[in-house]
Amino acid sequence: MRNFLLLPVVVVVAIALALWSRMPPVGDGGTGYSPVEANRVLDAITREPRPVGSPGNAKARDWLAGRFASLGLEVERQAGIGVRQANFDARRKGSVSVSPYENIIAVLPGRNRADKAVAIMAHVDSAPWANGASDDAAGVAAVLETARVLAAGPKPGRDVVFLVTDAEELGLVGAQEFFSRHRLAAKIGAVVNVEARGSKGRAFMFQTSQGNSGLIDLWADNAVEPTGNSLAGDVYRLLPNDTDLSVPLAKGIAGINAAYIDGLYDYHMPTDNIDNIDMAAMRHLGDFAVATTRALAMADKLPVQAGEAAYFDFFGLFVVRYPAWGGWLLLLSGVILLLMARVGRLGVGWRQAVGGTLSVLVLMAGVGAFSHVAANWAYGPGMIPFRERINEMDGALWIYVALASGAVLLARPRVAMWTGAVILMLLGALAAQIWLPGGAWLFDWGGLIGALFLFLAARFGVQSPMLLYGSGLVGGIWGALLLAGVIATYVSVAPETPAPVALIIPFAIALIAPVIMAFGDVRGSRLFGGGVVGVAALGALWFAVSVSFSPRHPRPGDLFHYSDLRTDESYWATGSTEKQLPRGSSAELSPTGFDNIKWRAVKAAPVPSVPPLIRVGTTGDRTTVSMSSTAAPRLMTMRVRPSADLGNVTVNGRSIRLPTGQATRISWRAETPNATLALAFDAPRNGNLAIDYLYAVGGLPTGSPPSGGPDTDWTLLNRTRVIGDSRRIELNRPGQSE
Repeated sequence: MRNFLLLPVVVVVAIALALWSRMPPVGDGGTGYSPVEANRVLDAITREPRPVGSPGNAKARDWLAGRFASLGLEVERQAGIGVRQANFDARRKGSVSVSPYENIIAVLPGRNRADKAVAIMAHVDSAPWANGASDDAAGVAAVLETARVLAAGPKPGRDVVFLVTDAEELGLVGAQEFFSRHRLAAKIGAVVNVEARGSKGRAFMFQTSQGNSGLIDLWADNAVEPTGNSLAGDVYRLLPNDTDLSVPLAKGIAGINAAYIDGLYDYHMPTDNIDNIDMAAMRHLGDFAVATTRALAMADKLPVQAGEAAYFDFFGLFVVRYPAWGGWLLLLSGVILLLMARVGRLGVGWRQAVGGTLSVLVLMAGVGAFSHVAANWAYGPGMIPFRERINEMDGALWIYVALASGAVLLARPRVAMWTGAVILMLLGALAAQIWLPGGAWLFDWGGLIGALFLFLAARFGVQSPMLLYGSGLVGGIWGALLLAGVIATYVSVAPETPAPVALIIPFAIALIAPVIMAFGDVRGSRLFGGGVVGVAALGALWFAVSVSFSPRHPRPGDLFHYSDLRTDESYWATGSTEKQLPRGSSAELSPTGFDNIKWRAVKAAPVPSVPPLIRVGTTGDRTTVSMSSTAAPRLMTMRVRPSADLGNVTVNGRSIRLPTGQATRISWRAETPNATLALAFDAPRNGNLAIDYLYAVGGLPTGSPPSGGPDTDWTLLNRTRVIGDSRRIELNRPGQSE
């Protein structure tokens, strides 16, 4: 009975610890943050959506400027048409965002105004269809509360800049303009950013600048129930995500970033409103903002960007941190313990160890691959089809966990697989130390703990009470930390794949193998494992046939009319599933020149459309290509590709890079009238400029089929008329107008 019950107890406790560690703390954090005052901010600025250029955006900015002034701060505004070019990486490819913006900047003077200042920032704009209570009014409230608390307390040692940016949702445009053009930017030595991607959960510190040892110490020593780890920081760098903090980090300014990320179904949705926000999550985010900013403002010296830290929180109680190179010592200790373990006494030679390693690897890879294929079959590949099932994401996680757990019980691992799992942990630690050092701690400690238990097993026996309960306790606690990390990673990447959940397999075997083996010795244990897999299968079946949409979780609409002026054909199109389309024979469609965009479409009757105005003009050696709209476009994008080198390239007067032979996107996404994209350059003696464009304005044609539910970030073109066309401009010819 002991052997039968121990494993379920360890698993239940580990799951409970993991879930508890993701719940925001209850009660006053002692920072001075006031939920009443924070709710006052929400009530003032989240009554309507706040996209760039909207009345809601203007009202929010006016209210915020007045509130900062009422606290006695020095307030100013920075406005204009902003331009930001993203990185030239595989995803962004140097894309350019152009948008109006108006930043609110408030300064609390410090005792020594000559010192480097601290900035805390959040963004005022929301998605066009969301009131943005979480994203990012919760962050704005945290900024204002930090201003109120610091203004009422002892004078800070240095200036504190409270920055509420605009046009973050359109490409970090407001932040780019501040850190590139405002006089205060050169004075800032550290930045605190507050964000939200969902509607609940702990404030998770997920990103810092490089050389973060001093910054981590400051955060850990002052935070209220600190939550975050260096694995998240390294993983975040690999994800297709940005926040305003990306701008100062690119300029070498130290920075730290936190957000709550649970409740993804409310992210950029109409349901992101006051009624659905978790006030405990909002308070934890505010505690992070106040505590971190105050610590930076009062520090004798700002943290120096020097050594890199490996760190993780222990269920929010404290933060374990050490120099990243310390991971090599942990790895070496694990290898030494494994070599000293004398697993030959347990009947494991090198052949069995290699076989056990391969067995665990195959089991993990098989479950991961199956989960990935099953998820893509259920959702469809990519982010947009996944939106159809996002309301069930939390429940789906436990289907994958059950699948991985059942696979372990069916495999009934013995000592050879245990040894193989430890070897895999140490190999993972080696790979992580080389390529993902911030994430190595998870494997370092997992491998070290597993090797220690193997060492003890060879001396006291696999089923000795000391080892059995020791692995249940220590391995279970570490497993809970792993599970909390798996959940956080799943929340971040599940739209693409749930495969990371399969990491449970080698970790579980390495950490609690004695408990698993004791359970495996009980009659019917393999049958029980099959039952767990069966439960996962039934859950998957339920997941496949259930209806997840409701007034609380509305099904997004995604239907638009597309006219390809190049081919003279028109379509009803969707970026989601065929369920959004009217009846007809559907096919995959990519707009001309945008092969990476995939739509499902059926033929439609053409409708009158007014394309954007494209002009080409030359003054001396300078050529200007402009694309403009008197309407308020939902989207206006040029994809330009020069065949020859262009000199002194600017967009709306700001310098950018335009690589020869490479397509670069230049986009205006603010729904504001009189939008203009003006590309200017010194023309070469010969060559051409290929331009493909997409242009969308709100409103479906008369007599259109119903467009379904509300707009979301995944259905940007819902209920719009979209036009696509191409131009080819010969650069060795005189200017002309079209």
